[in-house]
Amino acid sequence: MKKLFTFLIVFCAVFFYAQNSQAATIIIGWDPEVTKERYAGSILVEDTDFDKNYWYIDPETHERYSLEDGIDVSRLLKTFGVGIHNKDLESIAIDSSSTDIDYELSYKKRGQFLLQVEENGEAWYVNPLDNRRHLIQNGKKGLDTLKALAIDMSSSKLKIFPVTENKNFIETDKDEFDFENYWELYRLLQNNYYQADKADDKTLFYGSLKGMADSLEDPYTEFFTPKDSSAFKKKLSGGSSVQGIGAMVETLEDVLMIISPLNGSPAQKAGLQAQDQIWIVDDVDIRGFTLDDAVALIKGEAGTTVILEIYRPSTNETFKVSIIREEINLPNVESKKLDNNIAYIKINIFSINLKNEFDSARAKVVDGSTDGLIIDLRNNPGGYTNSAVQLADYWLPEGALIMQEKFPEQTFQYTSRIDREINIPTIILVNEGSASASEIFTSALDENNVAQVVGQTTFGKGTGQSIQNFPDGSALKFTVFEWLTSDSKSLQDVGLVPDYVVENTLYSDEQLKKAKELLR
Repeated sequence: MKKLFTFLIVFCAVFFYAQNSQAATIIIGWDPEVTKERYAGSILVEDTDFDKNYWYIDPETHERYSLEDGIDVSRLLKTFGVGIHNKDLESIAIDSSSTDIDYELSYKKRGQFLLQVEENGEAWYVNPLDNRRHLIQNGKKGLDTLKALAIDMSSSKLKIFPVTENKNFIETDKDEFDFENYWELYRLLQNNYYQADKADDKTLFYGSLKGMADSLEDPYTEFFTPKDSSAFKKKLSGGSSVQGIGAMVETLEDVLMIISPLNGSPAQKAGLQAQDQIWIVDDVDIRGFTLDDAVALIKGEAGTTVILEIYRPSTNETFKVSIIREEINLPNVESKKLDNNIAYIKINIFSINLKNEFDSARAKVVDGSTDGLIIDLRNNPGGYTNSAVQLADYWLPEGALIMQEKFPEQTFQYTSRIDREINIPTIILVNEGSASASEIFTSALDENNVAQVVGQTTFGKGTGQSIQNFPDGSALKFTVFEWLTSDSKSLQDVGLVPDYVVENTLYSDEQLKKAKELLR
């Protein structure tokens, strides 16, 4: 046994010195081919005068791949990662205390990236220097691990490794990203922003979600904080009471625009119109404000005064108006009988319960002696698509096409499910404040020739949104489809042109007059 032990010592010593001798030969003679094999699968670092460049050497082709950021690590794992079972992976040493090592397998896997197939795809890199495996996380953390394993090499010697021609890997205009950047930004603001009270967790978190929605540059895609979400749902349900000027508004391109002044509201009495832009509120320029911040300045206790500076695109003029705030109570549906047996129903919003509310209003004003029906959708900003479809069903024959929802992969068609229930002459009143569900309903009746349309060209909102509610009370309203009329037309940004284009005057509702005239 003693002789055997001595022999092993001698053998190891010879092997050690032989290795050193070979290394010395490489340094002195510098055989490029030997160097390529020596560093195959290694991480190399090139220290320039200005920066350090990190490279991965392909074990097969000896091409080098630049490692600039966490995105490159993700691509590296995707390009070179090979599957390995836990049994084999565990036979590759992870540190000096590892046992049951398969040295032949370890040598075979040196310089490779291994992906655990039984786990969640965890990645490991086998370092050629010691044949040990190192856990490589996706993104920046993985890059830091690889950098720590890098071997120094001069720029002149590095030239023997050609830069890869794999354009998908080294392209500069990267279409991937490193999520670690998000958290790094989060930590930087949280720990270093000069007004620490403004960089609290809640503000940064909800602000980042809002920014994500805003990045799509779609005015109808919006993230709501729990507080804002509650207010938005109230607006959709209708029938709410608020104190303010009484106008539906939206923020478009950082400008607060009036979608519609409510009927009888202080805004309407002051002469405000759909598409008017509110620039200044009580000497505060609100251009660039969020919708919530802008509305918060306009709202206020009933009886108080707010001064608005308005820009009207239709006339290219700016002017100021002084408005006394009031308690605004807006019913979803209003109805009354007009002269000559004409029924009049005003729909202020397409609420989720519109069908029941419409049925109640209809029962009050429509009977066997009714000669005509006026549906007033002026300044109706829309609401639920299903409510528009259900309402249109009353006028259309069974199977008639109401509207179409065009999703990226498929188009769905909505048709009437019942035969025509309302079979009396019908006029629909619209204006530039009639949007979304109002346009769906109007176009369905107009294109199926069961109603005539009077007023002005509608708003032109040809997309539909979905609402996703989250456990904390926040919500996301986001565009999911483009809707088309029964004639496959999109009204986005163009609106629906009435059969009879009529403008009101300051002193007379000419549109209502025209509707009654057509029904006589």
